[in-house]
Amino acid sequence: MGGTTRSGAYSKIGQQTCCPGTPVGRGLTAAAAADLGLIQGTAVGASLIDAHAGGLGVMGADVGGHQLPCEHQPVSSRMALICGTSSCHMAVSTQPLFVPGVWGPYLSAMLPELWLNEGGQSATGRLVRAERFRIMNQNQHHYETHHQTANELHVQ
Repeated sequence: MGGTTRSGAYSKIGQQTCCPGTPVGRGLTAAAAADLGLIQGTAVGASLIDAHAGGLGVMGADVGGHQLPCEHQPVSSRMALICGTSSCHMAVSTQPLFVPGVWGPYLSAMLPELWLNEGGQSATGRLVRAERFRIMNQNQHHYETHHQTANELHVQ
């Protein structure tokens, strides 16, 4: 990644691009540091959107020692399901994959030198909220349903 946008098209945000996590400038300015209660020069890195940050966390998780099927498989064998207002399914590959109905592939959008594909559903957070209210209207408090589910799954 790391390059320039189309000439002049994005004058308000600048023309330089960089990979996620890349150090930006020389850190916090004096004004920003004062506003945030931090030290001038505190490192600042290029950001990620929320679903990409969640995907990075899942893809980068250390699964060693848990006898999981993916323990010795490459990161490209995982799919992250990131849930919030919407649900995003994130997968990376070493080669660009063009899948009908799936966004991407985007090079280095989430992990350097890997291609990202993303699919998902909008408004799933609202569906979870509706289900929570449905359960609560059955006179079951969500703490009870969590405890009940944990017992059914034998979680201690």
